[in-house]
Amino acid sequence: MNIHDLEHQMEQLERAFDAAPADERLKLAPRVQRITNTLDARQQPIPCRLQRIQKTLEQDAFDDMFDNMPV
Repeated sequence: MNIHDLEHQMEQLERAFDAAPADERLKLAPRVQRITNTLDARQQPIPCRLQRIQKTLEQDAFDDMFDNMPV
């Protein structure tokens, strides 16, 4: 996979993420992980927009964990 393919995947992912309702976003996490793993393996920086998505996914997962806890 070349850098242009990765860029295209990141653009698609960002559009899908922004369009998805909060409860559907977590399904995009594996795609985010694949792209970041590829960038890490190539020693490429993680773009800010991908970092934003990662942070939002982490927060969504954290919130979801507590939403399902009995009180």
